[in-house]
This record gives sequence, structure tokens and C-alpha cells, in this order.
Amino acid sequence: MVPGLMGRRFRAALLALLVLQLTGSAIQASTWDRIASYLRLLQRAGVKALVAPDCPLGLLGAFHEGKQALLMCGNNLPDDPAVVWVVLAHESAHVMQSCHGGNLMPAALLSREVELARQQDPNPFHELQLYHSSQHHVEAEARLIQALPAEQVVALFEKHCAQRLSP
Repeated sequence: MVPGLMGRRFRAALLALLVLQLTGSAIQASTWDRIASYLRLLQRAGVKALVAPDCPLGLLGAFHEGKQALLMCGNNLPDDPAVVWVVLAHESAHVMQSCHGGNLMPAALLSREVELARQQDPNPFHELQLYHSSQHHVEAEARLIQALPAEQVVALFEKHCAQRLSP
């Protein structure tokens, strides 16, 4: 991977988003277009999308609730829209939690869903041990959401953040 290429590609998606806002053109169904479309939805909810070129090793993204800023780590993400989408969906789950004012699922439902998801792919849940126990619920929810089809992620965002969406 060429250093900085992912950052340029992500910035290109952001630029495409701005062009779409100015022209009103329809968004096609490609993955980078899906990312641009979702970024536009996040912006309508008052979330700033940022790309950092200098995140600590291993950090792929973050959401800062107080600043309503979603950060993508350009230096740690590959130039692969599928990976970028997973990180964007994960971090946007934290935006949904912020809109909702807390957890999206009751603990019992979350436990069942995590167990089912672990049977399919245990890898996303191994990292939960790295978080303080107070963060396990919100991080498990984010990992469940990142595995959903894009249409379901968008529908959940629209459901939980509807009151914040500007026309």
C-alpha cells in the first residue's frame, strides 16, 4: 500500500460527497459511493467526519461524543472500501448510541446476539477484553452493527438519529 493513498481515497470520497451536495446527483451503488452517501447522512445529523494521518498504531477510528466528530485513521486503514465501511459502520454505531442516549439493546438481547455472532465469526469480539468492563456493552453493540448489511446500518442510523437529521 502506498502511504497516504487511503487518506487520499477517503478525502476523495469526502470531496465526492461535497460535489453531490452541490449538484444533487444520484449516488451510484459502488462501495466508495456508499461511503460518501453515509458520510452525507452523518453530516446531516451534525457529525463531523475527519481523517487523521497520524493515529496511534492499531487505532482504525474513533467517535468523540462531545465534539460530535467521527475520526477515521488514514494511516492505519488499507485502501480498501470494504474495510473502511466496517470501521465507519462501527464508529457510527457510537453516534447512534449518542443519539439514543445510551445502549441500543437490552443486556439480555445483546448477550444472545453476541453469542450468535461469535458462532459465525469470533474475531471481532476478542478485542472486547482490551476495554474496561464499563465499555463492553457499547463496544459489543458496535461490533454487531459493523457486521450488518449497509442498508440495515443506514436504517438503524435513521431510526436512532432521526431527530437530529436536517432536511
